[in-house]
Amino acid sequence: MNKMEDEVIYLSAVTELLRSMVNYQLMTVVGKGEHKNVWFETSVHRQFFFITLVDFLSQTDPKAPVPSIPYLQAMNNICDAPSFEVNGSVQKLKKAVIAFRDWLREEMTVDAWLPSINLQVEISIPRYVVMKIVGNLSKHNTLRSVGVAEDIQRYLQKAGKSVELYQAMLAQGDFYEIFYEDVCAYHASTIAEFLNGLTWGIQDYLAPEYTRSYTPPDSDELPMYRFQYPEEIEHPYAKACYWDLMNLLRSGPIFPPFVVTQHLKIEGRY
Repeated sequence: MNKMEDEVIYLSAVTELLRSMVNYQLMTVVGKGEHKNVWFETSVHRQFFFITLVDFLSQTDPKAPVPSIPYLQAMNNICDAPSFEVNGSVQKLKKAVIAFRDWLREEMTVDAWLPSINLQVEISIPRYVVMKIVGNLSKHNTLRSVGVAEDIQRYLQKAGKSVELYQAMLAQGDFYEIFYEDVCAYHASTIAEFLNGLTWGIQDYLAPEYTRSYTPPDSDELPMYRFQYPEEIEHPYAKACYWDLMNLLRSGPIFPPFVVTQHLKIEGRY
């Protein structure tokens, strides 16, 4: 794969992931003006949202035909050296990637009571770690999430509370209740805003390429539109991803751009 083929494969996968998290089947954007927030259809839909989010924050499969890196890092790399930029079209995407990345890296402080191990502790932990813990605990039980228990053990140690691994495993339910039912419920609307911003960033970045590539039907007898591949895209898999990506651009983002209320972005609260 060459650089452009890698980029197309990442962008296709990211766009599909974003649409699986931000869509009308999972959520509704409610409110007006500066007082919007996101409502999930059910608690199961919200849980699926965070399960998919942990995939988005994880690395791609090392057996895939592109380098194995986190999706968000792949997006950052694309913004640094874009293959399809025209007149600054990548700038909105770059801004969206940096904003979400920086937000995820910020540490939150949570005063947590862990009744399973009779422990009161104040934990400082990056938001992206919280999202990964919640996503993994949403889809795995205790014996399939020992890695999560090791993360919990490490951050308890950082807070000055040494526990055995089995204690960290026992505390997983407490962590899930605190992080999922409280912290992640508070941040869900903000995360949806970030993800929707990424979707629109990709749409704007690739709009010139879509305009160049899209070929309308030749006649009433041949009513199929076509896309003209760039010369650099030769590999069959990259071509398939390019076609899928252009089709996603053709339909456009599911939600219009939105900004959620500042009441869900209070500084110092998680």
